[in-house]
Amino acid sequence: MSTSSLAADASRLTLDIAGPVATLTLCRPPMNAIDDAMLDALLEACATVEAAATVAVLRIRSNQRVFCAGADLKLVGARVGRADGAVAMMETVRAFHRAFDRLAALPKVTIAEIEGHALGGGLELALACDLRIAAHHARLGLPEARVGLLPGAGGTQRLTSLCGVGVAARLILSGDQIDGREAERLGLVQWSAHTLDFSDFAEEIAMRAAGLSADALAAAKSCIRIADRISREGADAEIN
Repeated sequence: MSTSSLAADASRLTLDIAGPVATLTLCRPPMNAIDDAMLDALLEACATVEAAATVAVLRIRSNQRVFCAGADLKLVGARVGRADGAVAMMETVRAFHRAFDRLAALPKVTIAEIEGHALGGGLELALACDLRIAAHHARLGLPEARVGLLPGAGGTQRLTSLCGVGVAARLILSGDQIDGREAERLGLVQWSAHTLDFSDFAEEIAMRAAGLSADALAAAKSCIRIADRISREGADAEIN
């Protein structure tokens, strides 16, 4: 196994590559709040994984008690409070879009392993992945409206595309949060697993995908993305 040090900020993400599987670990205590440095590190990790010809699968997981609690609210508050707050927030949302769109376009199978809560930008990060596994006890939601925001990092578009208008409206317009079992029932995640079995189950899924033809997986993913292309109009509406 090789461990890549991400120059952007290795204290927020670590990347381990072992044969056909790369593992990206979110490691910013205590909640993996996403800031500029984490977005830069995510972009760098995507470039490293794409350049690694042997890698077929990218696992995204956390070493904290949550998967990811979303955007760093201190960062958001500081930018909203600036004289050019509206412009600053638009640039922040664009940065989230760049990072998550880069992840979504990666020609590898990407798996979000949601063993703890995934809320706001944390769920949007998971939505940018191809596959999602959630622990039964995990909580998933897009509660941005509670703090006067909207799920502007692709949440309104990817969740609606994945689960339909009704489910997107339920989670976004009511602030509802659901557990892993309900997320699987609604199609938000493909699998839900008991906490005691989670690591082994996630490993099994990753190795199953890694055992397939990497070229075939990349081609199939490209075709799936064409069938499920997010509209530019919708993405621009989130930003503006």
